[in-house]
Amino acid sequence: MSKIDEKRLLLKIATLYYQDGLKQADIAKTLRLSQSQVSRSITRCLKEGIVKISVIQPPSVFIGLETKIQQRFGVSNVIVVDVQDNPSDAQIKRAIGSSAAHYLDTSLRDGDLIGISSWSDTIRSMVDHLHTTKVKAKGVIQVLGGVGHNGNIQATILTQTMADILSCDAFMLPAQSIEHSLKDKLKMLDTAEVSDVVEMFNKVNLAIVGIGMLEPSNLLRNSGNYYDKTRLKELADKGAVGDICLHYYDESGRPVIDPEDDPVIGMSLEQLEACELVVALAGGLDKVDAIKGALSGNYIDVLITDRVTAEAILGAH
Repeated sequence: MSKIDEKRLLLKIATLYYQDGLKQADIAKTLRLSQSQVSRSITRCLKEGIVKISVIQPPSVFIGLETKIQQRFGVSNVIVVDVQDNPSDAQIKRAIGSSAAHYLDTSLRDGDLIGISSWSDTIRSMVDHLHTTKVKAKGVIQVLGGVGHNGNIQATILTQTMADILSCDAFMLPAQSIEHSLKDKLKMLDTAEVSDVVEMFNKVNLAIVGIGMLEPSNLLRNSGNYYDKTRLKELADKGAVGDICLHYYDESGRPVIDPEDDPVIGMSLEQLEACELVVALAGGLDKVDAIKGALSGNYIDVLITDRVTAEAILGAH
């Protein structure tokens, strides 16, 4: 077979396969070739440039940004959502929440025990966007205490609503996020209703968390579950830049409070590291340092954030 005849056959196979959508077996039958010949020819078409495959990125999808963050911080998956150049907090939370709901819809598996952090407007937005699913989750568990002024209402609604949508059990944590002392914390952990839930933390295989700044959010302030100004200054002096489940860390992701001295009743940073999949929802330029610290500490596996924040994480701002 001459080279021009060979090229002609390759082009015919490529046209039938890529443009006309024929299966390899049908092409083999049509051209009286073996299926292995067709398969090898398709491979040659790609190698020799007869066929070039292009991935067209839509305007509001940011694969480049996502890949750069994944590579820089070693995180398994990053999802960057589109927002306008100067988005409001509400717009950011709504966009991230919607994307997080879609991620959960597509990644949830039968038997998942889902941990959910109580104090995040973005997580609340995710729950608002969730749809019912055929997947049978094992349950939704509150992984951070929520008792306090308006606190129990927020924590209960989030956890129970998500469990209702997923048609699974809800496990509430009837304790404050931050106890007044270690003695009070140990006393609470000694009660059956608290210890039974806390003991389930190690069984959580999918945790959904927010990332907080040193300065508590309005939601957290209204709940009463936050440190006072004196304690916050102490944390700042130790280099704290952010928190997950109210466990504070520095820019390198190192905890600034020894676990033995931590009065928080919630899933620990160590438990988050050991969890199979931790999905963090966080956006806004004021959270860049907190997000980078969480990424550096290897506490999260999936980050869902907005475009402006993603650019700032990479130093574009």
